[in-house]
Amino acid sequence: MKQWVNLYRNELKPVKQRLTLTKVSSVLGLWLGLLLVVVGVTQWQKATIVQKNEQLSATLESLNSDLANNRERISLRQPSPQLQAEKEQLQQELQDARSFSQQIAEFRQNQSSSVSEFLHELAEITPEDIWLTDFSMSGENIRLHGQALNSEALVLWMDKFGQSGVLSDKRFAVVELKRSEQGYQQFLLQSVRSSEGESNNE
Repeated sequence: MKQWVNLYRNELKPVKQRLTLTKVSSVLGLWLGLLLVVVGVTQWQKATIVQKNEQLSATLESLNSDLANNRERISLRQPSPQLQAEKEQLQQELQDARSFSQQIAEFRQNQSSSVSEFLHELAEITPEDIWLTDFSMSGENIRLHGQALNSEALVLWMDKFGQSGVLSDKRFAVVELKRSEQGYQQFLLQSVRSSEGESNNE
């Protein structure tokens, strides 16, 4: 009768490495958090623009009402120099308000496409050792806030900005750089005008 003796100790037995549910949940949680931040910022920007547009519409209605009342007053009697000046002023204000309304409409369209393009390009050049926690775009002004594995990783990432159509023509200054309790480099980058960047380089 044959007998088998296992000469391997428990610590010598191979252990299969498995992808645990905790690791998968952590990765998905980080991506979901970043997605929620992006969606929140976009929704906030849209809500702000809608509110400004509503205020502008109310201003336009008020100006149209005042202009109509003045036209009626002028048609009933010979216009005085004061009424003529008020008419010209109201017409100018109405023209300015309409021009601003057009700018708001164009801004809403351009802002949506700019944010999408910016996020796509940022994802293309951002390595695994860089974590963005927040960002903001206001016209030509861009702020990037996050953490890096170390200072070298941050410098290498900033060198890749030249590969982005949105970031390549901008200069960035390190506004804040400090080490977190976990040992990561926390950073805050702020875009600056070209003239300011050249002055700082001199």
